[in-house]
Amino acid sequence: MRYYLLLISFLLPLLAISQSNDTEIFLFDLETNNSKIQIKNGKNISKNQGYDNQPSFLDDRYIFFASARNGQIDIAKYDTRYDAKIWVNFTEGGEYSPLKIPNKQEVSAVRLDENGKQQLYAYNLSNGNSTELISDLVVAYYTWFDENTIVSAVIEDKELNLYVTNLKAGTHKKYASNVGRSFHKIPNSDFVSFISKANGNQWQIKAINPKTGKIKLIANTIKGVEDICWLNSKTLLSGKDNFLYKLRLQRDNNWQKIADVSTNDIVKITRLSANSSGTKLLIAGDIIATEVEETTKETPMNVDEDLAAKVVQKHVDPFNNRQLEAFANAFDTNIIVNRFPRAKMYSGRTTLIEHYRQFFKKNKKSSVKILNRMTLKNMVIDEELVTVDNTTNRQITIYETDEYNINTMTFIENSKTDANPEYIVNEQLEAYNNRDISGFVKTYTNDVMLFTFPYTLNSEGQEPLRAQYASFFKRTPDLYAEIVNRIVLGNKVIDKEKVLINGETFYAIAIYEIRNGLISRVTFIQ
Repeated sequence: MRYYLLLISFLLPLLAISQSNDTEIFLFDLETNNSKIQIKNGKNISKNQGYDNQPSFLDDRYIFFASARNGQIDIAKYDTRYDAKIWVNFTEGGEYSPLKIPNKQEVSAVRLDENGKQQLYAYNLSNGNSTELISDLVVAYYTWFDENTIVSAVIEDKELNLYVTNLKAGTHKKYASNVGRSFHKIPNSDFVSFISKANGNQWQIKAINPKTGKIKLIANTIKGVEDICWLNSKTLLSGKDNFLYKLRLQRDNNWQKIADVSTNDIVKITRLSANSSGTKLLIAGDIIATEVEETTKETPMNVDEDLAAKVVQKHVDPFNNRQLEAFANAFDTNIIVNRFPRAKMYSGRTTLIEHYRQFFKKNKKSSVKILNRMTLKNMVIDEELVTVDNTTNRQITIYETDEYNINTMTFIENSKTDANPEYIVNEQLEAYNNRDISGFVKTYTNDVMLFTFPYTLNSEGQEPLRAQYASFFKRTPDLYAEIVNRIVLGNKVIDKEKVLINGETFYAIAIYEIRNGLISRVTFIQ
């Protein structure tokens, strides 16, 4: 079923956010050559209106950060492979400072509940379930020394004080007063760095051995700056305004400017995090507000399903009559042509004209016949019988339109399959209508992925799917879905669905992909 439907009941109360609202997360490549450090290929990975901050690496593929949605802050997990963000948790509190817990498939975060309660929790990465870690301290900022030891800044009498907590022994011990928010385990050492603000004129970077309590001085911070990260055991990075600095211990006399990130529209660096190999850098920063990108694209105004179908139909006869100019004029000047699910073929009307000029030149006969068509808002999906010279094949094409032209065209090619893919999709539909969560989940592979078209990853794995739909089923006693149109091509089943939810009717299109008799991927078209 269409993913947004199960999120209707997850709308969460508004939570006031006291921190900056125009922050974004950027991922850079890091190159180090002796003492020279360069950052390259900066990319905004949050692309979200509102607060996005406190990034950290789970590993070289996944990144955590705190991100705004539905009026509060939750834990986002970004997948670098798919350029996609999914959500780890569904609590009513706001989560900050997400970090991987060593040697566990869990992430920790500071949760701020609506009633003002603030505590450190662990969240299971499979199902999002949370467990309280520290109940008797108000943790504001922290890091992990090992899987049992936390070094944190604790709120006491309007001041942040440094504590070392041993979870196994259930003990806390205070070691320093008036500390900052930046805590980092120093690579290849037994020390954790922290910011000491005891000297109001000059903040200092210090380090504590959590096992012994020994504290030593590392260096001075940049004036008024408390956010740092370690590139390796000898090299520190920090930022002030739009400039990135490095400090090589026992070599640099002072912080050295290495990059200007204003070229990425960052006006103030607020957080930094490097991966374990020192090849990637995350920068959270305030950006130029007008440059924030939207994560969603609204349906163009004045486009209903009938109009969308007429817009798509404009290119069919010119194609069959090999009228290149009339054919091309059915497409937007910035047309994007893709191969499902995410392979970009080319873009631009000029390139499309040249592509089809060569196609018509190479193939003496060509035609397309529409076998089945389904529409939803400004989207049109056609099952097509395509004849090129003496060869005929079925294909599916997804068209996205405005009120005048086709904006995107995505081809789904036929693929071989040894089984009837409709069987498992029908089984899934029956379990859905019966609100049978066990039967429903059994129709999916363990690594199932749910996407919003064209390629926004919403969920990955059976456990998140179970948690999300189990709650949805419980709150929807009148739930019922029926298929109003279906296209089957190879291992793919495309359904237009009419769904009844709490007295309201919705329509959705789902593209199911089958692997070894189970649903392995679903792409929802909004």
